[in-house]
Amino acid sequence: MSRKNANNEGSIRKRANGTWEGRYTDGYNDAGRQIQRSVYGKTRKEVADKIRDILVKKQSGTYVAPSQYRLDDWMTQWLQTYAKNAIKPSTYISYEGYIYNHINPSLGGYPIQRITTPMVQEFYNQKFQSGSKRGGGLSPKTLRNMHNMFHKAMEQARINGMIAVNPTDGTTLPRREQNEMRVLSLEEERRLLSVIGMHRLGVAILFDLATGLRIGELCALKWSDINFQKQTVKISRTLQRIKKSQAERDDNLSYGHCTHIIEASVKTQSGFREIPIPNNVFAKLMEYRVQIQDQEKAMCCGCYMDNGYLFASPMGGCVEPSHMRDVLNYLLQVAGIDHVNFHALRHTFATRAIERGVNVKTLSDILGHSQVQITMDLYCHTSLDHMRDVMNSMADLF
Repeated sequence: MSRKNANNEGSIRKRANGTWEGRYTDGYNDAGRQIQRSVYGKTRKEVADKIRDILVKKQSGTYVAPSQYRLDDWMTQWLQTYAKNAIKPSTYISYEGYIYNHINPSLGGYPIQRITTPMVQEFYNQKFQSGSKRGGGLSPKTLRNMHNMFHKAMEQARINGMIAVNPTDGTTLPRREQNEMRVLSLEEERRLLSVIGMHRLGVAILFDLATGLRIGELCALKWSDINFQKQTVKISRTLQRIKKSQAERDDNLSYGHCTHIIEASVKTQSGFREIPIPNNVFAKLMEYRVQIQDQEKAMCCGCYMDNGYLFASPMGGCVEPSHMRDVLNYLLQVAGIDHVNFHALRHTFATRAIERGVNVKTLSDILGHSQVQITMDLYCHTSLDHMRDVMNSMADLF
C-alpha cells in the first residue's frame, strides 16, 4: 500500500517484511522520465524524517544524489584530470605515492559519499602511528603534505556536486616540530673553505656558501645563466632525480629504470631571481672554467658532451644532487668537520648575512622566498660566537 503524504513526506508505504519505504522524485533522466529513489527505515517516522531531510537539502542546494562511485576511482580521476597538468612532475610523483600507497589501500574501497571526517581522522592517526614502510609512522610534514593533496581532491569532488561537504575539513594533524638546523661555525666555515681545492668541484661548494642556493638550483646552473659583465647569476631551474610515474615504470619494467633526472622550473615565482656573485668568488669561478673545465674538454679529444652546465661532470654531463652531496661529505671529512647536510650551507649563508647586518628583505630576495617571514623563521639563526660578542659588548653595564 502506498500513498502520497502531506508535510513533504513523499510517498511512504509499509513493506511486506514490516519495514517502511519512502520514495521521492530526484529529477529526470536523459529520456525525460522521472528518477525515483527510495529510502528505508524500521518505522514510518524514520522514513518520513529521511525524506524531509532530503527535501530540505534540495531546497538549500546541499543535496547530493546517492552514488556508489568509489573513492579510489575519484582519486585516480582527479590526479589525471585536475592535478597532472597543474603541478610539477616531482609533485605529481608525490601525489601518486600518497594515493596509491596510502589513501586508496585504506579508504579507496568506500563510496566517496560515505567518507566522513571521523574516518579521515582515524586514517591520519593510523598513518602517524604506523604508516611508513620502513617502520614507524609518517612524519608530520609528510602527513600534512598528504592532507593538503587529499583536501584539494575532495574539495573538487564537492565543487563537482559529488559530495555535500569536504570530509577532510575539521581534521587535526600532529604538530610539526621545528628541527634545529645545523649551521657551520665561523671556524668550521674557514676550515671547509681551506680544502675546496682538494676536489674538482670544490668551487661549487664555495659558490653555494656565497649564494645560499638550494642544491637542485646549484646543479641546474649553466654558463648561459651567468652575466659576465654584471657578475650575476640567474636562478630559474632546478635539477633533481625523481621516480618515474606508474605508467612510465610499467613501460620500462623490463629495463629496471625506475627514476630519471629532470630539469624543472624553480619552486615559486619568487624563486626566479638574479643575484650578484661576490668578486672573489667570481674570480674563482673563472679559474675553475679555465683550469678544470676547459682542460677536461681538451683531454676528452672531442668526446666531451658540452651541455653547458656550470658545474659539469668530467664528460660534460650534469652533476646530480646526490653526487654534489658526496663532494661536500668528502670535503667535510678532509676538513675534520662533523657531518652536515647540504642545506646547512644555505643556512650558513643566511646566518652570516644576518650577522653582517644584511637587510632581511634583501636576504629574502636572494634566497628566493615569497615572504620575508619565511626567511626570519627558517634561516635567521644567531651563532653562539655572535651572541657572545653581543653579551661582552654589554659587560660595562654591570
